[in-house]
Amino acid sequence: MAAEMTAIPAMVIRGGTSKGVYLRGRDLPADRSLWGPYLIDMFGARDARQIDGIGGAMPTTSKCCIVEESARPDADVDYTFAQIGIGEERVYWDFNCGNLTPAVGTYAILAGLVPAVPGRTSVRVHQTNTRMLLTVDVPTGPDGSPLVAGDFEMAGVTGPGAPVTTDFSRAIGASLGGGLFPTGRRTDVITVPGVGEVICSILDLANMCVFFRAEDVGLTGLEMPAQGPLGVAERFHEVRRAAQDLLGVDHATTTPWPVGFTAARDFDLYGGGDLAASDYDLAVRFAGIQPMRDTLHEAFPGTASCCTAVAAVVEGTVVHDLYPRRKEGSVLLAHPSGISVVEAVAHDEGGECVVDAVRIARTARPIMRGEVFVRKAEVERLCSVIPVEDRIRSAVPPAGAADA
Repeated sequence: MAAEMTAIPAMVIRGGTSKGVYLRGRDLPADRSLWGPYLIDMFGARDARQIDGIGGAMPTTSKCCIVEESARPDADVDYTFAQIGIGEERVYWDFNCGNLTPAVGTYAILAGLVPAVPGRTSVRVHQTNTRMLLTVDVPTGPDGSPLVAGDFEMAGVTGPGAPVTTDFSRAIGASLGGGLFPTGRRTDVITVPGVGEVICSILDLANMCVFFRAEDVGLTGLEMPAQGPLGVAERFHEVRRAAQDLLGVDHATTTPWPVGFTAARDFDLYGGGDLAASDYDLAVRFAGIQPMRDTLHEAFPGTASCCTAVAAVVEGTVVHDLYPRRKEGSVLLAHPSGISVVEAVAHDEGGECVVDAVRIARTARPIMRGEVFVRKAEVERLCSVIPVEDRIRSAVPPAGAADA
């Protein structure tokens, strides 16, 4: 086996509504152009069932977090996120996963990268895909080990757990490296094929998003994942591409993420049960990025939640126009699986928007620790067919690289 395979220490952790494979950076090749081929084989990406790898054959379970001790004085760990393709030999490196980010703190403690203290341990994270600094607060027991049991419940996850919180307030310019409003305006007009002109707002925080009223593109805003293949997701794709044209961004990138929203109304949840309009502020739907395979998200991404919440509390955006603010300091977003609660506070200062706070809470549960095997011959094959300069290999800057 040693001659054919490479064994890599790994841990599987559920973070929020996603599940990821967590690796140490030191256990991967020093040549980062090999990271993509390693992950493609590790996850069995070429098969849509991912039957020949550790992947779960869903966008929410085909994810990898690569963590290592940071050389930066303002961070404890460097964290690189990879979204592995499903039915395609591809890795997407140009965004971050908000649901798995909290579990980076859990992993850092379990891997001995951060000394834990009883009560709560803060982990300072340098997120390399976005070159942003985040803070993850992990509840810890008397011996410093991460707590799993608790009474915090989140939509899309079965059973309660201990809340792990992440502060994204310093993640402005995550995609383009500029300000909160990359066009310099709080609303813009894009031209969507088959629809015409649509008023939108583009914000760059955690992951850049483009927000549009669902009704403006012929949707209700209450669509469910089962309806995704019937042209709904394609409308999200069209909005994303129109926003990319406005920004001058390559269509091959995943951002800005398209987020459709509508005013609160009663609706039936994807997994059963229902929500009343009085339970939440805004209904949100997410689709239209390549790794999702033309389906609506069963819940809502954590980073998109943060970006949406800031858009809601900032005057002048299309989201703010519908935001009723039912709970001071928190934005209640209803998605197909339930409600996400985001703490968001912002204010205007000298004509500029200042984000004071944006935090989400998630539960995290370690599931498995062991080794995952990568086939040397398959890595060699992938290296021969994927050019070394292709971003599939690794579009992430070296650990410790200066921020742009």
